Amino acid sequence: MTSTTSASRATSSAELAPLFTPLNLGRRSARNRIVQAPMSVGYANPDGTVTDREIEHYARRAQGGVGVVITENFAISVAGRQMPLQTLVSDEEQLPGLRRLASEIRRHGALAIVQIVHSGRYAGPWEEYESRPRLSPSAIPFELTPGRVVTPQEITPEEIEEAIEDFVRAAQLAKRAGFDGVDVHVAQGFLLSGFLSPRTNRRTDEWGGDFEGRTRLPLEVVRRIVAATGPDFVVGVHLLSDERVEDGWSLDDAVRLAPLLEEAGAAFLFAIPATFETMRLPHNAGMLNKPGYSLDDTAALQRAVKIPVVANGGLGDPQEAVRVLESHQAQAVGLARPLFVDPDWPRKVETGAKDTLRTCACDTSLCLRTQLTGSLCESWPDSARSHGYLGYDEGNAP
Repeated sequence: MTSTTSASRATSSAELAPLFTPLNLGRRSARNRIVQAPMSVGYANPDGTVTDREIEHYARRAQGGVGVVITENFAISVAGRQMPLQTLVSDEEQLPGLRRLASEIRRHGALAIVQIVHSGRYAGPWEEYESRPRLSPSAIPFELTPGRVVTPQEITPEEIEEAIEDFVRAAQLAKRAGFDGVDVHVAQGFLLSGFLSPRTNRRTDEWGGDFEGRTRLPLEVVRRIVAATGPDFVVGVHLLSDERVEDGWSLDDAVRLAPLLEEAGAAFLFAIPATFETMRLPHNAGMLNKPGYSLDDTAALQRAVKIPVVANGGLGDPQEAVRVLESHQAQAVGLARPLFVDPDWPRKVETGAKDTLRTCACDTSLCLRTQLTGSLCESWPDSARSHGYLGYDEGNAP
């Protein structure tokens, strides 16, 4: 390496230093402000238990230098499962694998957090799940997949209480497994976010109606988890920030809810715009491929709370990630696809080697097209693709 190259790398590292200051999440501290954001990869066993491949996947991202690893969404019950190879965090039988997963993430220096979800009306869209009810706040027909309209079953008050208990049990299992916290999924149209929207929640009982009624369930879930797991356990929320459709849940609603979640005990938030349904509307087409597509929502939530809001979506450019922090739009940066493509993103950026970053070819979306059998990436090196970057060390690659 020439002296000019060394100087250039040193300058680059100094400019990107804000990414590498500690991040406080509740009573826990992460080594930097880079967060592995949840991304479904489908590496679990069909019975929902953790596999070696799954452990290696998340451990490899921790090894690459992130401060926090948040898993893809793990289902709190069989009825709340969406994908055929989705991990469950619902029963004692999953604990051995979950313990190994948490241990390996933490061994490489990252905080380990499980995202927990009930998929609600999106549960089990494949044929093997046809006998399972899709639960929703109200029985309103919707397009589950393009061209396929289904009517979910309205969840009963008894089933609501059961779902709350399932969320609490999942968090308790995660704590017993050695995780630092959970990230409660209240976005994308899954069960909890469905209660927020006046489009999908037309109930007239205590769980619907006005803003207070529609936000009651997510707030109750957070409160009950915090009470059951104690002050040292981190509880975050993936929050639907704007449904992006007329007469739906709005950004103003999310800004109003954010401080209530903070008061309930949430230690961090993500701003997640649109649902699977509204994302397909013409005015939202291509949204996910736009750099920083959720930044306006993120900044609005960050202004409303003191806890960290994690920016997420199209932030693989290190300079842009730093700009987000320095402009106080967010207190941390979440990366999903950039870390899937290149798990060494943090290490390369910190050492001034950002020019060697592998980048995401979003137009091909191989990672999404292979979710049902285990996600792959076209941008991986040939020597890594066969096993999903597992055990692959770029520094020692041929």
